[in-house]
Amino acid sequence: MIDRTLPEWDLSTIFSSVHGDDFKAALSSVSSLCSSVRKMIEDARPLSEVIDVYNRLLAVYETLGSYTGALYTTDTSNPEYVRAIGNVEAHSTEVSECENLFLSFLMERKDEINSPELKDYAYVLSHMIEDGRHRMSIAEESLAADLARSGSSAFSRLFDALTSSMNDDGRTLTQLRSDAYSPDRNVRKSSYEREKKILHENRTALAAALNGIKGTCLTIEKRQGWSDPLEHSLFISRLSRKAFDALLEALERGLPVFRRYFRAKAALLGLDVLEWYDLFAPLEAGDEHREYSFADAREIIIRCYSSFSSAMGDFAGKAFERRWIDAPPHSGKSGGAYDSAFPLVKESRVFTNFSFDYSSVSTLAHELGHAYHDSLVMSKPSLLSSYPMTLAETASIFAEQIVFREILKESDEREAVSIIETFVSDAAQVCVDILSRFYFEKSLFEKRREGEVSADELSLLMKDAQDRSYGDAVRGKHELMWAVKSHYYSADFSYYNYPYAFGQLFALSLFSRSCSDAAFASEYEKLLSITGMCSADDAALSIGCDISDVSFWMEGIELIGKYVERLEDFARKM
Repeated sequence: MIDRTLPEWDLSTIFSSVHGDDFKAALSSVSSLCSSVRKMIEDARPLSEVIDVYNRLLAVYETLGSYTGALYTTDTSNPEYVRAIGNVEAHSTEVSECENLFLSFLMERKDEINSPELKDYAYVLSHMIEDGRHRMSIAEESLAADLARSGSSAFSRLFDALTSSMNDDGRTLTQLRSDAYSPDRNVRKSSYEREKKILHENRTALAAALNGIKGTCLTIEKRQGWSDPLEHSLFISRLSRKAFDALLEALERGLPVFRRYFRAKAALLGLDVLEWYDLFAPLEAGDEHREYSFADAREIIIRCYSSFSSAMGDFAGKAFERRWIDAPPHSGKSGGAYDSAFPLVKESRVFTNFSFDYSSVSTLAHELGHAYHDSLVMSKPSLLSSYPMTLAETASIFAEQIVFREILKESDEREAVSIIETFVSDAAQVCVDILSRFYFEKSLFEKRREGEVSADELSLLMKDAQDRSYGDAVRGKHELMWAVKSHYYSADFSYYNYPYAFGQLFALSLFSRSCSDAAFASEYEKLLSITGMCSADDAALSIGCDISDVSFWMEGIELIGKYVERLEDFARKM
């Protein structure tokens, strides 16, 4: 029997408690810092001085939000934590007003961004100024924000309310979707059909919500001067259109590799062809897989991190030693896993629900990768430590890959096929399914410009997108997927999904290079440290990677392809 002891995190170095004087002082300082920023702007103080105070405001407010969020996710029924979140959020309006005031001031003083004392801020401030150029008047932006509460935001809430309450004979939508991982094919098929049934029954309301959100997006962004939602999305992601097109081409070139995987998985499951409800089926029903204690995970992660970089290994050791990880699942604790940064104290915390299997080790390695990234950017002021979503998954996937490679070396053939299939399955979701989501959203915006798009038309667009991505390697497409993916219902960020594909292939391409370059660790650290200071393109170029060249992205596809070949070998041996 393995040791099942799991640690809880220590948050005392951040604040003593939500009742502590340190927490109350930080909370009250939000208003005083906002006032200081306003006063300095009114007094026309130098831009560099205003930025110093503004950075402090951002660090305090982010730390307060991270702290109360961390407490709440470990005990969602605790009314004190709910009140604490509300107390922090009560300052959101004045912080938002301060942000708008700072942006207006910045645009008035844009000539100062080239001063020597602000040279590190050159890209970030220029990016903010460009964002400001796309703003409507203050009155129009304020009206749009007010209308969003009863418009696009209300439609997003409608989606959440509908999908969270849907059920078929007592089985919720979430429960039915989780059956996709069942080893019993009859269960998978039945739950898939029931899922589609209840989505079909609610399709009209969901279509109305989606039309409302996308219609609002087209209207607002046109008024703001964006040529289309993709242009705005790429701007937010700090990604050039040339680099995006290269990524898209690599995803399309990689489709034959993934279709080979789908066929290999069908063979490993003893099927002629993979049905949609077989995509997440475990390969070997009933097998007892190796269990990992938390101590095992600690040893593996520190060892694997250290094999790549002593600095990375030392960081992981510190995170374990200082109890930065909350691991035990329990009643009242949220599901999933995340990393949270606390810029006031220059520390991170990792939230997870450890379940003593390989997936738990991999998830912990993933989140600690995020935390390592945080440790490199938090040495900088807040405006220089906020990196775009495109680069957010770099360190986590890279760290996950380091552990994957080492555990695979230690696994027998039976364990290896399961571990490899899990890796390729995840990669297929990030590359193939996300490509289908991009195709769908692009065609949806094109149709929405012409008018309302019916539920049946949405289903046709989705099926066409899945046909283009999955081909005939997977049968029985899920034409109602538009009705279940929350990312489509985001009013603030269109084309939400491609950054995941970016993160996956970017990290894998970097990992592929690291395997043949002993000096890569220092270059990698340099890359992570500047992710908040420049565009995604320039961050990559800083270590000699041209992400506007499709051949860079293909290095990640080729790495995945090597593991697909191993799965094909396993299938042939059956």
